[in-house]
Amino acid sequence: MKKIKKSISSTFALLAIILLTSNSAYAHFGSKGPFGGSVSCSTTFDSVVYVGTANGGVYRSSNSQLLAWTAMPVGLKSGKMTALAHSGSYLFAGTLDSGVYIFNGYIGTDRHWIKINNGLSNLKIKSLIALDSITLLVGTEGGGLYKTADKGATWTAISNPSLNNAAVTALVKAGNRIFASTMNGGVFVSFDGGNMWSSFNDANTLNVGGTIALAYNAATNELAVINKNGLFTLSNASATMMQNFALAQTGVAAGTTLRSVATNGTNWYLATDKGVYSSLASSMSWAVTNAGLPTMDVMVVLPFRTNLVVGTSKEGIYKSDATTISWKDYNTSFNNLVTYSMETSGATVVVAATEKGVFVSTDLAATYKRANTGLTDSLNVNYVKFLGSNLYAATKNGGIFVSADTGRTWTALNGGLSNLNIKKLFSPSTSEYNSPTNLFALDANNGLFQWNTSAWVAIQTGLPTGVVPTSMAFFGSKILLGTMGQGAFVKDGTANWAANNAGLSNLNVTSVTTNGTKLFVGTEGSGVFVSEINAVNWKATSPVSISHTTTMGLDGSKILEMAFNAGYVYASYKGGLLATSDNGATWIAGGNQFNLPSYTNVSRISFVTTRVFVTTENNCLYSNSLTELPALSGVNDLALDLNNQIHVSPNPNNGNFTIDVKDLEAVVKDIVLYDNVGRVMQTFVNNKEQQITVTAHYPAGVYFVRLNTDKGVAVQKVVIE
Repeated sequence: MKKIKKSISSTFALLAIILLTSNSAYAHFGSKGPFGGSVSCSTTFDSVVYVGTANGGVYRSSNSQLLAWTAMPVGLKSGKMTALAHSGSYLFAGTLDSGVYIFNGYIGTDRHWIKINNGLSNLKIKSLIALDSITLLVGTEGGGLYKTADKGATWTAISNPSLNNAAVTALVKAGNRIFASTMNGGVFVSFDGGNMWSSFNDANTLNVGGTIALAYNAATNELAVINKNGLFTLSNASATMMQNFALAQTGVAAGTTLRSVATNGTNWYLATDKGVYSSLASSMSWAVTNAGLPTMDVMVVLPFRTNLVVGTSKEGIYKSDATTISWKDYNTSFNNLVTYSMETSGATVVVAATEKGVFVSTDLAATYKRANTGLTDSLNVNYVKFLGSNLYAATKNGGIFVSADTGRTWTALNGGLSNLNIKKLFSPSTSEYNSPTNLFALDANNGLFQWNTSAWVAIQTGLPTGVVPTSMAFFGSKILLGTMGQGAFVKDGTANWAANNAGLSNLNVTSVTTNGTKLFVGTEGSGVFVSEINAVNWKATSPVSISHTTTMGLDGSKILEMAFNAGYVYASYKGGLLATSDNGATWIAGGNQFNLPSYTNVSRISFVTTRVFVTTENNCLYSNSLTELPALSGVNDLALDLNNQIHVSPNPNNGNFTIDVKDLEAVVKDIVLYDNVGRVMQTFVNNKEQQITVTAHYPAGVYFVRLNTDKGVAVQKVVIE
């Protein structure tokens, strides 16, 4: 039997071993906010709402009460979503720059997107529609229309002189007809399933610019179209041959920018830069319905059963009953803000710098408060860093700020700086280095500075002209500096910088860290190198890669960030986080098998007592518990070969399932069901001769069955949908 053993005294370190095993498919990162973001498109199917975002991929809410969101980022090579469509059997997504994807990939019980661009010569997708379960049309930016009859395995261009080079902005079905809009050519119609197209316009739509949206009301048989001149409707849209579009925006304020139009049959809804407008379908007279909205910058309105869902720019998602419209926040786990930096401290403090400013949580990312008083450039914070009890912020336009009260108030700290665009801050993480003189800054001109009690002092001596520093780590009295293109440098106290590149075959160093007597550098394209601290001579570690990210086509050799915690050195890359406890001889998954986006960088790694946090550029923070499973009651081994002897059926399931352990080659001491943050959900009496039947109404999500046996701990993941 293969076992993982480690003589680490603390329970925390022991549990970190469980998290960081090569079989860590049961460890999943989860959204940790701050929540909010920008919606670009949406669709529904059955009891599920799907939203696409401007930069952060796709989210779904599978509860009919619309309680929370689940990210669907794995497999996407771009998070810039432009269109969503559900065929009744499959979910499809169009992206701004990476073509079309289908959500039907499986790795175990985890699902992911697969790119389906064969024959699609233009990957800038503007619109998407499913005609049946496997037949779709896709409109592109300047490349016209394409069709597939095999759910995207192959695409064929639709030849039409008016559409070939057009930006096809919207597609909608109206009875047996399909309508398409183009940015500058107006409206087109197909009577044969999208193979042949004809112009279908009058003076209100023909060659009118800004034609961006279509919607069809089956109850009234009306087609709505938005162009630069406003909203127009076509009566008897499924049958008429009369190209007669009528202006239909009575009540809409002059100068309003229309973004999209939707209908639930009884009413029409407009998303605009002045909020939400609604109108009875019978009257087409619009009224503002913005009660409860914190922003008027609305991108999408989506009718869903008896509800309405609104997607905004930056402020996230809101919902309302469709009868009496009053909007309420609906952002739980919708973590789609552009995020520049993150820092953690102690057991519960988490700080995030986002496009909406700095947010601080003191309850382990359960809730956040804005923390920008005195921080005059709060929307452009490039980096946040703790040194002792002080929190520092580096900004794009205002220099460096310090807070002694965890972000409640800020004071500028710019003495000696000529360039107030500060890219990064560096400091030791251990308590013996808490003096402010151990704070270092990197400005936009690649100048390095150290705080010297009252002012910043340049520390460039010894560095070559044009050097581009990237990262800094501390060991003893020395500093290790990584640079892009000129390798690694070491500085000892007041001495000058000296190059230390022996054995380093790639001088594009993106990140550095230390672990005891070892130094580590991460590179752009060659993975990680390790050296002894006393005689620097770099040697390549084992390849930084795991099967999950390899399957997604992600390159583990392009290291973005490194960090050290509790005996493990961590390395991140786009979509991935790995760790090593043997100085790079082996790398194991850092709990990131799924949920981390495949299209965005994992640019910061930080730790609280019980969790690892990572920053993703367009999806805020993700976190995973270092105590993924609870205390092991003295059991020091994770028995990997027992995991597959636990049979959960069905899996995924709706909360009703069976646990079968009759094939387990071990004596079971206890069986416990946990949620994905380690809370006990149920405890079962062991009986290997019978199946354990679970009937529960737990929320949708990932759960774990853990068996404590005489041969170690065995774990099996359970997915409730």
